[in-house]
Amino acid sequence: MKRLITIAGLMLLTLSLMQAQTRYLDEVFTGVTRTTGVVYGNNITVILNPPAAQPLTMDVYEPTGDTSRNRPVVLVGTTGNFLPAILNGSPQGTIKDSSVVEICTRLAKRGYVAISFFYRQGWAASNPDQSVQTATLLQAAYRGIQDARTCVRYLRKSVAEGGNPHGINAEKIVIGGVGTGGYVSMGAAYLNTFDEILLPKFTNPTTGSPYVDSTFHGNIWGTNTATLNVPNHVGYSSSFNMAFNLGGALGDSTWIQDGEMPCVGFHTPQDPFAPYDIGIVIVPTTGNTVIDQAAGSLAVARINNRFGNNQVFVDANISDAYTTAANALNNGYEGLFPFNRPFTPGTLACVPGVNLAYVPEGSPWQWWNEAAFIATWDAATGGVPFPGVVMNCREKAGNLDASATKGRTYIDSVMGYLAPRMYASLGINTTSVEDDLLASSLSVYPNPADQVVFVRVSTPANPIRELRLMDATGRTVALRSQVNALESSIETALLPAGIYLLEVTAEQGRSTKKLIVN
Repeated sequence: MKRLITIAGLMLLTLSLMQAQTRYLDEVFTGVTRTTGVVYGNNITVILNPPAAQPLTMDVYEPTGDTSRNRPVVLVGTTGNFLPAILNGSPQGTIKDSSVVEICTRLAKRGYVAISFFYRQGWAASNPDQSVQTATLLQAAYRGIQDARTCVRYLRKSVAEGGNPHGINAEKIVIGGVGTGGYVSMGAAYLNTFDEILLPKFTNPTTGSPYVDSTFHGNIWGTNTATLNVPNHVGYSSSFNMAFNLGGALGDSTWIQDGEMPCVGFHTPQDPFAPYDIGIVIVPTTGNTVIDQAAGSLAVARINNRFGNNQVFVDANISDAYTTAANALNNGYEGLFPFNRPFTPGTLACVPGVNLAYVPEGSPWQWWNEAAFIATWDAATGGVPFPGVVMNCREKAGNLDASATKGRTYIDSVMGYLAPRMYASLGINTTSVEDDLLASSLSVYPNPADQVVFVRVSTPANPIRELRLMDATGRTVALRSQVNALESSIETALLPAGIYLLEVTAEQGRSTKKLIVN
């Protein structure tokens, strides 16, 4: 008897732990299905000479086996300094970067639809004229913001006109970004009028002309015809609910206004390229300054907290180990998780005669296949001007332990801090994964019902335990308990016509269906 009680207790504990898993907060799915190369738009790229249209594509990550058709969606932009991988001297810069794939996979396991989206690249990184570098890089960021908004409009159009192929709730959208993608996600969140990019720092000091011209580059939404812009999905909203960034910065702190969307920022205060507070933006490929007085994650969080834009996070009263760790470092600003990476100067030996100085670490969440990067670099460049091993060494100088283990450890913290804040910001009403699985296997028929309604589940291991029928006031009007079968029924012949709620409790999970009685 004692052994039986122990086994029963373990079964109850296991079931309790399973039911404690909450969709969108926890990884409640084990498999992820990725659909690659989905086209969400088409626009002009300056990578080609002369500039020409190219498809805008995305990879879509969904929880395998999920039947929900009303899932929040998270867009994730990659890094890459607005240049293609390898051409930018780095293994990073595609929608299949390791960190982006990892984040999207973890989001999908939590029940989201996650999208790694490509945005247009290209700027005059090798031009010796500093003003040309600054102008073209700002224009590249502008195009990235346009493309992020195009992707949002595509999603809304896909629901309204395309039968909702991705099974999303187009009114619950988050945009995030890694590195350069952080510039895009924050810009898409807070660049609301064209006047905001007419500040002196966004203007050529010699000619007095703005670096971005809406008649040439298109409006901030990307919805008008211009020399370098093709409008996509016009008539649909570009709005979304929340932003997050891993590194990156906002063009100017004045872009954030009272009443705007919340944002969660992850940043290393030692980041050598993107400021943590108010500071300069330095391009890794050139070492040049392109923007002064940009707003890093600390500044964005400080302003959002002052305006109350991040109040939804405060009101959620989130208490966990990740929040505690962030609060020890974030100066009391909700929505900010600094990753402190102390820096010790030194040199890294690559090949005989080549020693590279260490660089303060800005992206501890990144890793890459070093052998593949070295081989790809050498194949693309012939090892000129530097062999692949030296280029790989240059990357490692700013990320000494660029391992998958370390990168995933940092993404553990990113997801642990981000997930409950997205949950709060989106106002998600969730059920446990068992409830969702029950709903997907449940049949209620006929509906509307006249004499009787039948209830059936298709999963043999999850039989019905109880049926409860409630009227519009919540009063129970019929109850069938101790069912212990895959199919049961409730008579409705004597019930007044109207709308009822049928609550089905199974071995694992509970689901409620609307029932019409004639």
